[in-house]
Amino acid sequence: MPEDHKRVFISYARQDRDFARQIGDLMIQRGVAVAGNLDASFGSDWRDGLRRQIESANALVLLIPSQTEPNRNAIWFEAGAAKALGKPVLAVLPPSREAATTELPTDLAGLLMLDANRRSLDSVADTLVQAVPARDLYNIAAH
Repeated sequence: MPEDHKRVFISYARQDRDFARQIGDLMIQRGVAVAGNLDASFGSDWRDGLRRQIESANALVLLIPSQTEPNRNAIWFEAGAAKALGKPVLAVLPPSREAATTELPTDLAGLLMLDANRRSLDSVADTLVQAVPARDLYNIAAH
């Protein structure tokens, strides 16, 4: 099935915005549609816009925030929403962040985590693309 039937939502902290763009660009180059608040402007109804994007994604790519990130609960909320919708959550530890210095909520602790300190960005993007389930063609036709 072509990669263009795959769509991800990238959840990230402000401090990881550049890394989110890099990963997003690499996934787009590999034929995956990328959503998230990378450049989106939802206006006053931003929560509904984020919800719709998470609902329409096949998976959520979670860039694990540092423990000092003040808005990290919003990132955990987005990941929890994806899990509640039955969507895979694919965790990535951004460069220059140590796994030992991060904490995952217990409901997310069992996630496979890709460490961008130990792998090239191309390798991380390739693994993410392979891990995203393809969109069901029947569901696309129904919408």
